[in-house]
Amino acid sequence: MAISPGRRPATCGGDSVLHHDHHRHDRGPGSGRRGRRRLAAIGSWKAARNANGAAQTLSRIEQQRLHADLTPHFRCTIVANEARSTAMLRVHLEGPPGLLSHGAIEITTSLRNDNPHRGDGPQLAGTPTPEEVRAHIWGLWQFSADGRDDTGRTVAPQQLAVGEWTRYGLTPTSPPLWSASNTDDWRRDYANEPVRLSITARSKGSEWIVPLEVPVTIEGAS
Repeated sequence: MAISPGRRPATCGGDSVLHHDHHRHDRGPGSGRRGRRRLAAIGSWKAARNANGAAQTLSRIEQQRLHADLTPHFRCTIVANEARSTAMLRVHLEGPPGLLSHGAIEITTSLRNDNPHRGDGPQLAGTPTPEEVRAHIWGLWQFSADGRDDTGRTVAPQQLAVGEWTRYGLTPTSPPLWSASNTDDWRRDYANEPVRLSITARSKGSEWIVPLEVPVTIEGAS
C-alpha cells in the first residue's frame, strides 16, 4: 500500500509514547488534592516539632531560674583567739524562703586556696608535683573539727535547715615542706587575708556551690 507524503504509519511504540505522555501531563484533580494534603501534613509536623522544642527550651529556662532562686544564702563569721592559735567558723543558713519547703539541706564546707591557679605551672626538676601544690592548703587555717579529711581542707557533710547554724573548729596551717618560708613568715603573710570557703549544698536532686570569703575577727578586739 502506498504511503501518502507527510504522513507516518502508526506504530505500537508511537501509540505507547503518546499514551504515557498523556498520563504524565494530565494527572487529574484528585492527584493535586493528595499533594496538598501531604504538604499540609508535613507543615503540621514541623509546627508541632518547633512548638515542642520551644516548650522544652522554656521549661529548661524556668528550671534554671528556679534553681538560681533557691541558691542558699550563708552568713559566715570566723573568730580567732588573741594568740591566733585557734579559731571558730560559724555558718548560718539564712535563706532563701523557698528552701523552707525542703526542710534540712546537706552542706559540705571546704577551704579554697588563696589562688585558684596554684599548681597550674610546669613542674621543674626537684620541685613538687602540681598535685602536691594543689593539695596543700594555701591559707592560714585548716579544719580541726571531727569528720575532717586527712588534709583538714574539708569537713563531713551536715544537715542544716533555714534559720539554723553550725560551727567548725580551726587551727593554723604550716608552710609546705618545700617552702623556704618559716612558720612566722607564713602566718604573717596571711594575717590579714580572708578565709576562702566553698560550701556545697544539696537537696532534692539539686546542687549549689557557693564560694565565700570570710574575714577573721580577733576575740576581744574592738
